[in-house]
Amino acid sequence: MIVRAYEERDSDRLYEILSSSLDQSYKPEMFTYFHLQWPRGQLVVCDFSGRPIGFLCASKIDERHAKIMLFAVDKDYRSMGLGSKLLIALRQAAIMSGMDHISLEVRPSNMRAINFYKRHGFVATEILKQYYTDGDDAVSMHLIIN
Repeated sequence: MIVRAYEERDSDRLYEILSSSLDQSYKPEMFTYFHLQWPRGQLVVCDFSGRPIGFLCASKIDERHAKIMLFAVDKDYRSMGLGSKLLIALRQAAIMSGMDHISLEVRPSNMRAINFYKRHGFVATEILKQYYTDGDDAVSMHLIIN
Protein backbone atom coordinates (compact mmCIF):
# COMPACT_ATOMS: atom_id res chain seq x y z
CA MET A 1 0.00 0.00 0.00
CA ILE A 2 1.36 3.40 -0.91
CA VAL A 3 0.55 6.95 0.13
CA ARG A 4 0.76 9.54 -2.62
CA ALA A 5 -0.44 13.02 -3.45
CA TYR A 6 -4.04 13.53 -4.54
CA GLU A 7 -4.68 13.67 -8.29
CA GLU A 8 -7.82 15.05 -9.93
CA ARG A 9 -8.62 11.61 -11.38
CA ASP A 10 -9.04 10.31 -7.79
CA SER A 11 -12.12 12.45 -7.11
CA ASP A 12 -14.88 9.99 -8.05
CA ARG A 13 -13.41 7.12 -6.03
CA LEU A 14 -12.65 9.35 -3.04
CA TYR A 15 -16.21 10.67 -3.12
CA GLU A 16 -17.47 7.06 -2.93
CA ILE A 17 -15.34 6.48 0.16
CA LEU A 18 -16.40 9.81 1.65
CA SER A 19 -20.12 9.17 1.09
CA SER A 20 -20.01 5.70 2.64
CA SER A 21 -17.80 6.70 5.60
CA LEU A 22 -18.88 10.07 6.94
CA ASP A 23 -22.29 11.15 8.15
CA GLN A 24 -22.13 14.73 6.89
CA SER A 25 -23.09 15.71 3.34
CA TYR A 26 -20.31 16.98 1.08
CA LYS A 27 -19.98 17.91 -2.57
CA PRO A 28 -17.48 16.16 -4.86
CA GLU A 29 -15.85 19.53 -5.56
CA MET A 30 -14.47 19.51 -2.01
CA PHE A 31 -11.42 17.56 -3.18
CA THR A 32 -10.55 20.16 -5.83
CA TYR A 33 -11.11 22.99 -3.35
CA PHE A 34 -8.76 21.49 -0.77
CA HIS A 35 -6.17 20.65 -3.44
CA LEU A 36 -6.13 24.24 -4.69
CA GLN A 37 -5.91 25.54 -1.12
CA TRP A 38 -2.93 23.37 -0.01
CA PRO A 39 -1.80 20.65 -2.48
CA ARG A 40 0.72 19.13 -0.07
CA GLY A 41 -2.05 18.38 2.45
CA GLN A 42 -4.11 16.19 0.10
CA LEU A 43 -3.08 12.56 0.47
CA VAL A 44 -4.38 9.30 -0.94
CA VAL A 45 -3.56 5.73 0.09
CA CYS A 46 -3.83 3.13 -2.69
CA ASP A 47 -3.91 -0.63 -2.87
CA PHE A 48 -1.26 -2.51 -4.84
CA SER A 49 -3.15 -1.94 -8.11
CA GLY A 50 -3.13 1.84 -7.57
CA ARG A 51 -6.84 2.08 -6.66
CA PRO A 52 -7.51 4.68 -3.94
CA ILE A 53 -8.75 3.10 -0.71
CA GLY A 54 -8.43 6.06 1.65
CA PHE A 55 -7.64 9.74 1.83
CA LEU A 56 -6.85 12.68 4.08
CA CYS A 57 -7.64 16.29 3.19
CA ALA A 58 -6.02 19.01 5.28
CA SER A 59 -6.18 22.78 5.08
CA LYS A 60 -3.44 25.24 5.75
CA ILE A 61 -5.04 27.50 8.36
CA ASP A 62 -1.98 29.72 8.60
CA GLU A 63 1.79 29.39 8.19
CA ARG A 64 2.10 27.20 11.29
CA HIS A 65 -1.23 25.37 11.51
CA ALA A 66 -2.70 22.51 9.45
CA LYS A 67 -6.23 21.26 10.05
CA ILE A 68 -7.58 17.86 9.05
CA MET A 69 -10.85 18.51 7.24
CA LEU A 70 -11.75 15.10 5.79
CA PHE A 71 -10.25 11.71 6.60
CA ALA A 72 -11.61 8.29 5.64
CA VAL A 73 -10.53 4.78 4.75
CA ASP A 74 -12.74 2.38 2.79
CA LYS A 75 -14.56 0.15 5.30
CA ASP A 76 -13.07 -2.99 3.72
CA TYR A 77 -9.54 -1.74 4.46
CA ARG A 78 -9.86 -0.41 8.01
CA SER A 79 -7.67 -1.64 10.89
CA MET A 80 -4.78 -2.29 8.51
CA GLY A 81 -2.66 0.73 9.48
CA LEU A 82 -3.64 2.82 6.46
CA GLY A 83 -5.02 5.70 8.51
CA SER A 84 -1.75 5.78 10.42
CA LYS A 85 0.18 5.92 7.14
CA LEU A 86 -1.91 8.87 6.01
CA LEU A 87 -1.51 10.68 9.32
CA ILE A 88 2.26 10.15 9.34
CA ALA A 89 2.46 11.48 5.77
CA LEU A 90 0.45 14.55 6.77
CA ARG A 91 2.73 15.16 9.72
CA GLN A 92 5.73 15.06 7.37
CA ALA A 93 4.02 17.41 4.89
CA ALA A 94 3.23 19.84 7.70
CA ILE A 95 6.82 19.77 8.98
CA MET A 96 8.14 20.31 5.43
CA SER A 97 5.79 23.31 5.18
CA GLY A 98 7.17 24.81 8.41
CA MET A 99 4.09 24.09 10.51
CA ASP A 100 4.18 23.23 14.19
CA HIS A 101 0.68 21.93 14.90
CA ILE A 102 -2.23 19.99 13.43
CA SER A 103 -5.83 20.16 14.61
CA LEU A 104 -9.14 18.46 13.88
CA GLU A 105 -12.66 17.96 15.17
CA VAL A 106 -14.37 14.64 15.82
CA ARG A 107 -17.74 13.61 17.21
CA PRO A 108 -17.61 12.73 20.93
CA SER A 109 -19.42 9.48 20.14
CA ASN A 110 -16.66 8.39 17.74
CA MET A 111 -14.43 6.82 20.38
CA ARG A 112 -12.62 4.72 17.78
CA ALA A 113 -11.41 7.87 16.04
CA ILE A 114 -10.66 9.70 19.29
CA ASN A 115 -8.53 6.77 20.51
CA PHE A 116 -6.80 6.57 17.12
CA TYR A 117 -5.83 10.24 17.31
CA LYS A 118 -4.69 9.90 20.91
CA ARG A 119 -2.40 7.01 19.91
CA HIS A 120 -0.83 9.44 17.44
CA GLY A 121 -0.24 12.11 20.07
CA PHE A 122 -3.33 14.28 19.66
CA VAL A 123 -4.83 15.80 22.81
CA ALA A 124 -8.48 16.73 23.27
CA THR A 125 -8.58 20.44 24.09
CA GLU A 126 -12.24 21.46 24.17
CA ILE A 127 -15.83 20.55 23.37
CA LEU A 128 -17.37 22.66 20.60
CA LYS A 129 -21.10 22.85 21.27
CA GLN A 130 -23.47 22.21 18.35
CA TYR A 131 -20.57 22.07 15.90
CA TYR A 132 -22.12 19.74 13.32
CA THR A 133 -25.10 20.55 11.09
CA ASP A 134 -27.25 18.06 13.01
CA GLY A 135 -26.53 19.94 16.26
CA ASP A 136 -24.05 17.40 17.64
CA ASP A 137 -21.02 18.61 19.55
CA ALA A 138 -17.41 18.08 18.48
CA VAL A 139 -14.21 17.35 20.34
CA SER A 140 -11.39 19.63 19.22
CA MET A 141 -8.03 17.82 19.17
CA HIS A 142 -4.51 19.16 18.63
CA LEU A 143 -1.07 17.75 17.94
CA ILE A 144 2.12 19.74 18.50
CA ILE A 145 4.82 18.80 15.99
CA ASN A 146 8.41 19.94 16.34
